[in-house]
Amino acid sequence: MSFAMSQYRSNEFQTASPAKVIVAFYDGALRFLRAGTQALEQKSYALKGQQLSRAHAIVSELRATLDHTQNPALCGELDRLYSFVLDCITEANMTGNAEKLHAAARVLEQLRSAWAQVAEEPAVRVVGAP
Repeated sequence: MSFAMSQYRSNEFQTASPAKVIVAFYDGALRFLRAGTQALEQKSYALKGQQLSRAHAIVSELRATLDHTQNPALCGELDRLYSFVLDCITEANMTGNAEKLHAAARVLEQLRSAWAQVAEEPAVRVVGAP
């Protein structure tokens, strides 16, 4: 990626709404999960570990930025979902069980879809935005 494109992407990310940033996080986590699944299928275990580690880091960040004071019920549910996804990633990384990665991806895809709808709404206060 050229320096100019890198700068453009950086500025685009810094000026995005909190909901759009969350959608971008989901996009990244899903991209790394897919790459990890592909690496697992190709028996490229080092690459699998790298990709799943990146997906795990993104979901961990999403979980860490939840603001339980804003909407405790919603944050509690998101926390449980993120915990499930993190457990799936960890188990898949340790055992090579691709179905766990598919389960994690299904959860993240549903959450991404919901956040994408929120991102389309004008001026919404986002709970758990990084």
